[in-house]
Amino acid sequence: MKRSSLLLRTLLGVVVAGAALWLTFRKTDTAELAAAWNASSRALLLPVLPLLAASYGFRVLRWKVLLRHLEDIPMRVLTPPLLVAFMLNSVFPGRVGEVARAVLLARRTGVPFSSGFATVVMARLLDGLTLSLMTLLVMASMWPDLASSVRSGLILAGAGYLAVLAVLVLLRKRQEKTASALVRPLLALGLRRPADRARSLLLSFASGLDVMKSPRDTLKAAALSLGVWGCLTLSVIPVFLSLGIGFRWNTAPLVLVLSGLGMLIPTPAGTGTVHYLLGVVFPAVTGVSAVSAQAMAILFHATQFIPIIVAGLLAQGTVCTKSPDRRISITDIDPDSTAPPGEPGS
Repeated sequence: MKRSSLLLRTLLGVVVAGAALWLTFRKTDTAELAAAWNASSRALLLPVLPLLAASYGFRVLRWKVLLRHLEDIPMRVLTPPLLVAFMLNSVFPGRVGEVARAVLLARRTGVPFSSGFATVVMARLLDGLTLSLMTLLVMASMWPDLASSVRSGLILAGAGYLAVLAVLVLLRKRQEKTASALVRPLLALGLRRPADRARSLLLSFASGLDVMKSPRDTLKAAALSLGVWGCLTLSVIPVFLSLGIGFRWNTAPLVLVLSGLGMLIPTPAGTGTVHYLLGVVFPAVTGVSAVSAQAMAILFHATQFIPIIVAGLLAQGTVCTKSPDRRISITDIDPDSTAPPGEPGS
């Protein structure tokens, strides 16, 4: 990725984050917010760390299952690329960590970039489908309390995930026809070379979807996704307890649903957008005071993202790169390439 492109993305993300933070806190009584923050019990936050660790453990195990048809890779090999990828996603906007994970996997194991990237997409799709299921449960239990704009956003997000799933299923079952159909708009514009490259990438990508051949592995990956999001849901509860916020069974998943919507807007770690949805929309739906919800937004965001940033920085030192003495650089990652940097085709 060009340094200028990364810088522009980051600057735009920071601007959007700043605007969203201003919208969230512009009418906040800072004294009340500070009082709510100071009254929180830090000791009650300790369970967050093991729950987060368990969620990432489920992610690594799920990735191992998705990669099984390509190569049986130990979890100790998969863990550093996954942690570094989530760290990058938490620092830079635009989900650059997803590409980085496939690049690092290729460098550590020799799994082709396109095939590895397909398993990353599959894992994120499973996350999306699981979050969509949680969204349906939240919507069913809170429908009368949801604003029409929130309902529309939740419905569109769920529909988008289902559309992507349908494309992946078609790509897996009818690779040639689906790939040709997807690049047809490029051919109609006379862009034959980009169309040929995209078609080649899609066919290579389809090989990473072979896990969908095995119902057993697919079900196992889906079950592990439930483990991921179950742990994340439980990790919200200590934040409520720390701030003395009452909660029902559906308010913890509501926090994750709203955070997921906030993460759709490319800001670093969802900064600002997540705070807005939790600090403004959450109290409107649940009746929690605005100050308590804003304190919860800050604390939730910090407890979710600071640990993975630290873990990713620590894991970066163990990741193999082009040369044994050189660490991965974000500018090495080219999302438009069909091969990882340093290999033919990059």
